[in-house]
Amino acid sequence: MNWRPAVPITFTFMAMLAGFFSLMMTAAGNYYQAAQLIMLSMLLDGLDGTLARMLHATTKFGGELDTYVDMTSFGLAPAFLAHQLVLKDAGIWGLVITCAIVVSGVSRLSRFRVVDPFRGQRGYLGLPITTCAGWIALSVLIAESGYISDDVFSLSHGPTATFIWGCVLAMVLLQVSHVHYNKPTKGLRGMAPAVLLITALFFNSRWAVAAAFTLNAFGFYFAFLSPFFNRRHAMLVAYEEEKEDEPAPLPR
Repeated sequence: MNWRPAVPITFTFMAMLAGFFSLMMTAAGNYYQAAQLIMLSMLLDGLDGTLARMLHATTKFGGELDTYVDMTSFGLAPAFLAHQLVLKDAGIWGLVITCAIVVSGVSRLSRFRVVDPFRGQRGYLGLPITTCAGWIALSVLIAESGYISDDVFSLSHGPTATFIWGCVLAMVLLQVSHVHYNKPTKGLRGMAPAVLLITALFFNSRWAVAAAFTLNAFGFYFAFLSPFFNRRHAMLVAYEEEKEDEPAPLPR
């Protein structure tokens, strides 16, 4: 029996459970812990693919399972967290933003399965769902940390709230756009800074807030600035052109 595929799949299941527990924490009103669990799921989700490639243990089952993890941890969990903490009191706009997070996430993941034969290893068509999820989770973590005054950093009112939720709306649009993004990390060495920063979120709150600001700064750069500096991967472009050349299926 080949044990190697079991290692990354175990990490994938742990990522799924972290997303599920995030939903439970949100339902219980523990928003800080819910945000931490979304980020933990993101860390585990990144490690499972890296381990699968290192161990030469990639499987179709693992690839399919990863999609469901993404929807739970980075689609439903951040939408539910945002709604329960802030958006439920924002009237129709709060409902619109909540639904947009979910619908855009589903659409992004569905298209990812259809048009990307490389599973993101050679770049992305549209903003990865983890960027918006991380932006929401980290913003909640900062706001709920107790180290920053509500007058300075609020998710419910003022210019900060307008900026945070405006970025969320822009991100959900970018998720279903045709903007091309490079893969930000490759291998354990490339993931090391992210691992350290996400780990810091679970220690002293001052360090957690500093790490959260750093990660959100990178998320902002990746979402809105990096496409201007990155080149589309030739293999992904070729695949898209090949798909465009295929005849459209007849309606049934």
